[in-house]
Amino acid sequence: MRDTGDFDFVIVGAGSAGCVLANRLSAGGRHHVALLEAGGNAASFFVRMPIGYGKIAFEPGLSWHYFSAPELGLDGRRVLLPRGKGLGGSSNINGLIYIRGQAADYEDWAAAGATGWSWSDVLPWFLQSELRVQKATEKDSTNDAVIAAFAATGTPVTDSFNDGSQWGSGYYDAIIDGGERWSAARVFLQPIKDRDNLKILTATVARRIVFARGDAGVRASGIEYDFGGERTVLRARREIILAAGAYHSPQLLQLSGVGGAQLLGEHGISVVLDRPAVGANLQDHYVVPMGFRVKPGVFSYNGELAGWGLMRNFWRYLLQRSGPLTIPAAQSGAFVRSDPAQQRPDLQYHCLPVTGDLEIAAKGGKGALSQYPGLTIAPCVMRPTSRGEVAIASTDPLAPPQIAHRYLLAEADQKLTVRGMRIARDVAAALPLGSLIEVEINPGELAQSDAELLDFARKFGSTGYHPVGSCRMGSDPDAVVDPQLRVQGVTGLRIADASVMPTLISGNTHAACVMIGERAADFLLRAAQ
Repeated sequence: MRDTGDFDFVIVGAGSAGCVLANRLSAGGRHHVALLEAGGNAASFFVRMPIGYGKIAFEPGLSWHYFSAPELGLDGRRVLLPRGKGLGGSSNINGLIYIRGQAADYEDWAAAGATGWSWSDVLPWFLQSELRVQKATEKDSTNDAVIAAFAATGTPVTDSFNDGSQWGSGYYDAIIDGGERWSAARVFLQPIKDRDNLKILTATVARRIVFARGDAGVRASGIEYDFGGERTVLRARREIILAAGAYHSPQLLQLSGVGGAQLLGEHGISVVLDRPAVGANLQDHYVVPMGFRVKPGVFSYNGELAGWGLMRNFWRYLLQRSGPLTIPAAQSGAFVRSDPAQQRPDLQYHCLPVTGDLEIAAKGGKGALSQYPGLTIAPCVMRPTSRGEVAIASTDPLAPPQIAHRYLLAEADQKLTVRGMRIARDVAAALPLGSLIEVEINPGELAQSDAELLDFARKFGSTGYHPVGSCRMGSDPDAVVDPQLRVQGVTGLRIADASVMPTLISGNTHAACVMIGERAADFLLRAAQ
């Protein structure tokens, strides 16, 4: 096994947090930093094109094409779970929506043992990040009507979803500038990729963390990885940071002997640390796409993104970097209180004037757009109570882990999902939106009972692309990492990605992952002084 030398810090995973870490830890030239990424450089035209996510999420070179285990809450259906592959990670394939979450989300974290992670603690790090965030530039009469209809049903119009309260309806902020996606790699890595003290290794598959035992206990000392058919090890003088995401970080821990002893024994892996919590506590948003056919003449992207309309708008994008190809996954939306007596919104809506083939999408395929002009209103429960897990299925690091989200298993999630669908119907009926809609297509007017609505949700809902929680942060002995993101029970090892979130934040998770990367870099640099 070839030894490639020592670095101060070794980072595994070049996603939303990993790119931030590489930038901050290598700044000033004091520390030597290695960044390992299993994918390539992700330098694709369709990565930069905002609406390109519809294509690249299905590209093997740019996405890990995972499926969940048969989901009991979805009648055994397996759900497609794409994750970004290459420099930038999932910030290359996400829907580009910028959401910080609610202040109460972080107060909940702190109260549950993630001390130092309250809203006042994390807000400065959100403000420090250099993400290119832009207000919506592509607005239209249909989205305007959606926002007004939410207001008519009790959710007021807001100019910002990022002040900590969220309550309201409006256009989403997006990580788009100049008509292009600004991934974490483009923002944090591209400008500093030639630093002498930064080594970026792509197409390098981390096999395991190398641990050394001494008088002070067990220490993470290096990363063993495969490159070009050769097994290699990188040594870390100070610390190793896993930033591989909610599926891969627990997988790598388990492959390295940190996980439940029973699981490790089933695969013949020697136990370094018996920690059943690794891979547990998995959470995700579950989105239910409700579709409506709008009347002739009403604005919709169905005609703009197919056939001659697509060709026309493609040339518009090439020449002007404007038009329908510059939109995020949802232009407008709302954060809604399912009960007016509640203090906080508990439902999020993603809205876009377009509809697609749900039958194909539900099976994990790339669905075609509907032939009619349409509108999608998609509710999701923001803080689900269902919990899943990630577990290795093989000792091969390239073998997909076993992922069970257990969507809709909790009765509370079922009830709130149905409530969210009924609110979507109220919004669709409210003026001025109601005057634009011809008929509800999905689930359709025949679905009226709670059981019928829930059945539709089970069959056609999908991931919100927000897996978190599988290496939970906390102060209790069962937490995988402490509030400084150090893996408990060993030294020299931290985790900095969505897996450390104790609970899901209310909304899209990319901005929070960047914030976690910023805080992790600060912890590491302070410890290295």
